[in-house]
Amino acid sequence: MILYHGTTRRRAARICREGFVPRKPSRRVWFAEGRGYAFGRAKTQARRRHDRPVVLVCEMDLHQMRRRLGPRCVMQRGGVVAINAQVPVSVLRSFPGQETPALPGELASWVNRLLGLKPYKGVGRRHPGIERLSQWVSKRLAAQPAGTIKPTELLQMARQWLPEHFEGVEVDLKRLKAWRRFTTIALKAEPPLALDDTWEEEALDCLNDPRPKRRVRGLSMLAEVDEPDLFDWCVMFLDDEAKSVRLAALQTMLRCREGHADAIEPLAGSKDKRIRAAAIAALARHSGSDAQPWFERGLKDPEACVRVQAASLLRQLDPARHRAVFELALYDPNPDVARAARKATAGKGYGKPRW
Repeated sequence: MILYHGTTRRRAARICREGFVPRKPSRRVWFAEGRGYAFGRAKTQARRRHDRPVVLVCEMDLHQMRRRLGPRCVMQRGGVVAINAQVPVSVLRSFPGQETPALPGELASWVNRLLGLKPYKGVGRRHPGIERLSQWVSKRLAAQPAGTIKPTELLQMARQWLPEHFEGVEVDLKRLKAWRRFTTIALKAEPPLALDDTWEEEALDCLNDPRPKRRVRGLSMLAEVDEPDLFDWCVMFLDDEAKSVRLAALQTMLRCREGHADAIEPLAGSKDKRIRAAAIAALARHSGSDAQPWFERGLKDPEACVRVQAASLLRQLDPARHRAVFELALYDPNPDVARAARKATAGKGYGKPRW
């Protein structure tokens, strides 16, 4: 199946050399069935690391991986896939970070990264071999507009047209790694992390349990230990058949440091008031500068529990910039909503409600 991996530009370059390696603190490699969710994750990582977001397209056989690694190491739910093992670079369906790798400069950089060559010592963009490689890519894409070029194909052509740069070089075509025959390179890629922590074994057992209470307990355990990928775990259970599990996933999202709103938005229109309340609150929590419309929607909801949930997050807004939102809450007929608004506006220039 086709999966997408959201990352940053610098990490994409490393993936091209080493493959997908689970690193601390994440312990897993995360993929998505939809490009939109992967792009949201990429934007979150890029913002955190001051880099550019990149979405990599991969083709994987999850059934085969699950048989080889075990069910605990490959989890797939809610359009999200978590793998606790190294995934080879050969799963990339197209040139990392680019849909159409036809520019000579990008091809030259790719070859230099693969061979570990500095730009000023490696192959240049005007090298005859790079020009031939660029022409080959352009013709291939012109003949097959809907097709893609695998990195292994690109490598075979590069070895053919840049023979002087591949002399004395051993290349692993499966993992797309290269090393000099006369040099020993110590790769510092961390091995897959074993599931030897008691809390993690129990949490995974709970998440895979057919009983809803146990799945809720699994999410709670991950939140208790401040799991770095807690938001992605929660997304896995947004379409759970049990309402209590969906509700727990949404409420747990409020404890996440970062998240992206696209995965939550479909639940904001739920007919169930508790699900709707938790979804709108999670959207207000993770929408950043676009949070005001979600606060307004929550504070205008006919159900008091939805308004109370939205009001509980008012402290994350600036009362001076979002006066309309705070006035909605201050004059709400529900005393809990008004009380939360008064606490958030105390000493901020708001007068007492006239009633």
